[in-house]
Order: sequence, then structure tokens, then C-alpha cells
Amino acid sequence: MEEIYIKINGCEYYVQDSRNGNDSVILLHGWPDDSSLWRFQIPALIQSGYRVICLDWLGHGQSEKTEDLNKYTLASLSADVIGLMDALNLEKAHCIAHDYGAVVGWELATRYPERLVSYVALSVGHPLALVKNFSLESILKSWYLIFNPLPVAIPIYRAMNGLIFRWVLRGHPDKENVVEKFLLEKKPFYIQVWEKANPILPFILSSLRQQQSQLTLIKVPTLGIWSSGDNFMAEEQMSKSSALVQSEWKYIKISKSNHWLQLEKPQEINKHLLEWLNQQGEKC
Repeated sequence: MEEIYIKINGCEYYVQDSRNGNDSVILLHGWPDDSSLWRFQIPALIQSGYRVICLDWLGHGQSEKTEDLNKYTLASLSADVIGLMDALNLEKAHCIAHDYGAVVGWELATRYPERLVSYVALSVGHPLALVKNFSLESILKSWYLIFNPLPVAIPIYRAMNGLIFRWVLRGHPDKENVVEKFLLEKKPFYIQVWEKANPILPFILSSLRQQQSQLTLIKVPTLGIWSSGDNFMAEEQMSKSSALVQSEWKYIKISKSNHWLQLEKPQEINKHLLEWLNQQGEKC
């Protein structure tokens, strides 16, 4: 993978690009990770003939640490993915995304369907599916949507050498490394920037006012993968995303795996990803 820095919409992104391959695949990580999240998927994709491109989101990893919240809205981040594609002269690509990266991926598929061959969402379904299928389970699992933007969030996560943050990340295979980076960061605003830039309550109120006829359905072939041990997202927010996909939809449930399923069960996830990508590539 070649490591490069690319200026997109005024901010500098750290990008890795394998350069060679037939179809291109863009990988989008989520909270509180960076592009190292995909270390088990990158070799498998390259060996199968794909060009692989992954980035560190702004504020994360080696990308620019801008604190401008406007740069972290879903509209801005999805436009940045298109800016990355334009910078690399990619007309179309597959997209695989996890966690908050998947939220951006859903926005990308909504706004720029003509630029995607297919979309794969790991763990996080369509945001509207979460809102329209609220349950006690989903509320309990998604507590961080309310907690993370609060002024006390970072001090509490830092307290007692990151004890509570370690509990939050209890299912993360890279827990100790992620916590250590967080504790060493002088201004770890990335921990709460997703929720601050995209507040959940206004989104819920707006969504509840929308009629079914007003919804923009996903016109990109989409695969949703959710794991039964996910501590953050309930199953229905993924399985019922089918109602928001006008194109081909497929749902896969992974047994006995946590939220970071691509790290815990890489061989199984890679198998599903390659089967999906190969099928979608043959249809082009």
C-alpha cells in the first residue's frame, strides 16, 4: 500500500492506495478507529485482484486534526469521499464501511449512487432504520449517541487511566492500543466529533416528520452485515434497512462476534465480502 496525503475540500487526508487492481474498493473506518481497522481485509482484497483505497477520517489517525465541526457533517464527509475518488481519477468504486464510517457510507449511497458499484455496511444500518425501529434494546445499546457529545464525556473516559473507556471498548480486539492512543492525545476531540457534528435529536425529529413518499431510497446494491454480540447496535436497525434499499439487498448475521467483527472473524468476513464484490463486479 502506498501512503499519501491528499488535500480534499481544504483538509489533508492520510490515504493508503494499492494502486493496482481491476475494480476499486474504498474502505471507511468508524469510531474510535483509524485505517488500521482494515489490516485483515486489505491483503485479502488485493490478492483477489482489487485496488484498495482506505483513509483516516479527519481528526483520526494521521489525517488533519481540524476542529471545525462543519467538516464532520455527513454531507461534508460523503463529499470528501467523492473528492478522494476525483483526486484518484476513479469514476466508480465499491465501498465497504464500518460503524460511523457506515453512516457516511449510507449518505454516500444516497447522494452519489452513480459513483458506487456496490455498498457494504458493517454493524450499522441505515440511520432511518434505527429511528423507525426504536426499542428498549436499541435505546440501551445506543446510549453513546446522547452521552458522547456531553462536556463530561472525555473527562469520564480519561478517568482512572481510561477504566470506563476500556469497559466501553470491551469487545474491541485492539482495546489497549486504542485506549493508549486516546490517553496520549492532548486534544482527543475525535471521540465526540461524530455526534457533535451530527446531533441525533434533530435528526430524529426531522425523520419522524418525513412521509414515506419523501424518503430517498438507496439505488445501490447493498449488503448489510451485523454480528450477534454487538454491544452498540440492535439487529433490527440493520435487518430492516431493507425497506430503505430500492436496489438489491442482502443481509448476513454473524454469530458470536462483537461490534468489530472484521477484526474478530476476519476469514469469515473476508469470505462474505469477496463473494459479494465478485457477484456485483460480474453484473457491471
